[in-house]
Amino acid sequence: MSKTQEIKEYKKINREATIDLLNKNKESLFRDIASNKSYRQLAEYYNIHLPHLHYYLNLEENKQAKEIALQIASYHQIDEAKQYLESIQADDTNASVRKKSELSQFSTYLAKVKNRKEFDLNYKEQSDNNNQQIVIIPANFTK
Repeated sequence: MSKTQEIKEYKKINREATIDLLNKNKESLFRDIASNKSYRQLAEYYNIHLPHLHYYLNLEENKQAKEIALQIASYHQIDEAKQYLESIQADDTNASVRKKSELSQFSTYLAKVKNRKEFDLNYKEQSDNNNQQIVIIPANFTK
C-alpha cells in the first residue's frame, strides 16, 4: 500500500461522525444518488467507509429518500438506453448497431437494479400476512 493510500485510509471517520457529516450534506448526497453516482464514488468523495454509507442510507429516516433517489436514477438510465437506440442510423455498421444495442440493454439492466418494482417484470410484490411486510419474490418462484 502506498504512503498516500495509508494516509487516506487513516483519515476516514467513524460511523457516528459519518452520520453527522452525511446529515449535514443530505440534499447533496441524495442528489448525487439520483444523478447515478455509485456508492463507492460517494464514499470516496466524502472520505468515509462504504459500509458506513450503506448503514446511513438504510436508516429508517433515510429509506424513503434513498428509494426516491434510486427511482430518479433509474429513469435517467432508461433515458440513456433510449438515446442509445435512437442514435442507431441506417448506415451504421453491424458492429456499431450491436454495440449501441448492448449499451442500451446494459442501461436497462442498471435501471432494473435500481428500481425493480417498476422495471423488472420478473418480480412482483406480495404482502406477508404474519407481519404485514412487503416481500419481493420472483414471479416464477414455486414452493
